[in-house]
Amino acid sequence: MKGKIFIFKAALFASVNISILAGLLWYFSGQHRDIHLSYDESESNLLVLSENQHYPVVLLGTSRGRVFSRDGNHAMVEQILEGKVANLSKGGGGGLMPAEVHLSYFFSRGNTVDHVIYLVDPWVFFSAINNEDNDFFLRDEPFELFIFWKLITDCYPSDRLFSYLQMIAVTDWKKISRYAAPGLTDGTLQKIDSIKLEEARQHYLSKYDLKNFDKYSRKVGDINRLVQKNGAWITYVMLPLLMLDFPGLPEVDKLLAETASRESGVMYYNCASCVQDKQFYYDHMHFNKKGIDYFTRNCLYPIIHRKTPALDGISFSDR
Repeated sequence: MKGKIFIFKAALFASVNISILAGLLWYFSGQHRDIHLSYDESESNLLVLSENQHYPVVLLGTSRGRVFSRDGNHAMVEQILEGKVANLSKGGGGGLMPAEVHLSYFFSRGNTVDHVIYLVDPWVFFSAINNEDNDFFLRDEPFELFIFWKLITDCYPSDRLFSYLQMIAVTDWKKISRYAAPGLTDGTLQKIDSIKLEEARQHYLSKYDLKNFDKYSRKVGDINRLVQKNGAWITYVMLPLLMLDFPGLPEVDKLLAETASRESGVMYYNCASCVQDKQFYYDHMHFNKKGIDYFTRNCLYPIIHRKTPALDGISFSDR
């Protein structure tokens, strides 16, 4: 009898504490939704997006997608694409799992979109540091209970949960969410350094793990279902690479081509070899302003308007 009473009291105590914790998290959730910053001011997604808005285009990706909104580039991209763009790309190597978190939150706030463009980097399919071990993609985002619960259900490690809880204490969001290195996209790569490219290839080759590829590839299906559930198209675009033998590129190319060939509302364009001129880059990975302009006009604009991209060497799949 005493044992049953103890168990009952322990369960009651636990439930009361869980209820108190849930109440506190609910209270702190959304405390900064009245802050609205521009892409020029902030790297945050939550502080830039509104709710119940319609966007013709949403971008997903890593820092190679985020540059489309840095240094005043966002206004240029919207002008070229002739409509509002929500850029949910995240610097710091935001992979497939972070992309799905941000896109899920975007839809949870009542926003809608016609066309999602995922600007693909092959390495995010192979490395945990870009996915559940990514400690960067929420460093500049206010606390939202929706996101916290998604981190739990998506099995993010406990240190990611605790680091996101620390965002509750942040007050100066304009300072903490600003881009730390403005002006990079104004520069130009002086030369294509084969030694640096080989060093980079070896670095990414060390992270090449086919078990991870099988794991993270399933996120493609999750993202596609999320997009289709919300009545939109999705197009995966393999961004240009100066390193054409990039580790994992063939596997990702095959996966996305097969996915696009069998799923309605899904398209894929392999642009890995399309832009090989150094004048379009500020380093060996990222477009500069000229490259963003060129790629947006000749690749993204035609895709959105259902035309064939005007880039050499492109291969595509759609249905």
